Amino acid sequence: MPTLPAIAIIGGGNMASAILTGLAALPQRPPVTIAEPLAEKRTTLAAQGWQVTADNRAAVAGADLVLLATKPQVASAVLVDLAAVWTTRHLLVSILAGTPTAKLEAGIAAGAVKRPRVVRAMPNTPMAIGKGMVGLCAGASAGDGDLALAEALFAPCAEVLRVREERMDAITAVSGSGPAYFFRVAEALVAAAMRLGFSRDEAVLLVATTGSGSWQYLRQSGFDAARLREQVTSPGGTTAAALAVLNEAGFDDLWARALAAAERRGQELARG
Repeated sequence: MPTLPAIAIIGGGNMASAILTGLAALPQRPPVTIAEPLAEKRTTLAAQGWQVTADNRAAVAGADLVLLATKPQVASAVLVDLAAVWTTRHLLVSILAGTPTAKLEAGIAAGAVKRPRVVRAMPNTPMAIGKGMVGLCAGASAGDGDLALAEALFAPCAEVLRVREERMDAITAVSGSGPAYFFRVAEALVAAAMRLGFSRDEAVLLVATTGSGSWQYLRQSGFDAARLREQVTSPGGTTAAALAVLNEAGFDDLWARALAAAERRGQELARG
C-alpha cells in the first residue's frame, strides 16, 4: 500500500468524517486539510486536530490527493473553483453518487490541466465504523498508481474492489445502497417478532444477536450460504415452513428486480 501524500478533503460531511476516523488511526497520519463552508463543522473538525478552511482553493494548493465529498448538486460550481488551482500533480478522488468520471474531468479541464487524473469511488455508510465497502474505477487519465493511492485512502475504514466504470452503477445497487436492504430486513423482522408478542427491546435483542452471529458464522464458513441454510432447515420443520412462505413470494426474483431497479436509477442519474 503506497504512503498517502498531503490530502485535501472538499466537504466535511458524514462520509468524509468516516474517512478521517480511519486516517486518524494510521500509525503515521498524513497531513489533511478539510475545506468546509459551515463554521460549526469547521470548529468540530478543528477540535479533532484537523486543519480546516472555508477556502477550497487554499485546501487544494497544499495537497496532492483531493477527495471530493460535497453534495452532487454543488459539484459543478466546486469543480470550477478547483480548476483554477489544479496542477498535474493533483489526483481527484470523488465519492459523488451518480457522477461519471467524464463529467468530473470536464469540470477540472476548464482550468489549465486538460487531462486531469480522476478516480471515482462508491463507498457505503458502514465506513463510519470501519466496516465499509468501496467500489473504485479510474478515469481516462488515471493509472494503477492512482487507483492504489485511492485504495490507501479508503483502506483504514473499508474493503476496496476495483471495477470498470460501466459497473459502478451495479456497485451502487449492491453495496452503495446495500446497507439499507439489511436495515429494511432487520426492521421487518423486528416488527414481525413484535407481532408474535415480544416487546420491542426483546425483538431487537433476538433479531440483532441472531443476525450478528449468523453473519459471522457465514463469513467464517467461506460464505457458503446455501450449505448453512440447509443445515438449519430440517424437512417439514419450522424453518422449512418459514422459507416456503418466502419462496412462494418470489424471494430471489424480488431481490433481482430490486437490484436491477437500483442500477437502472443510477444510470438515469448519471445521464442527468
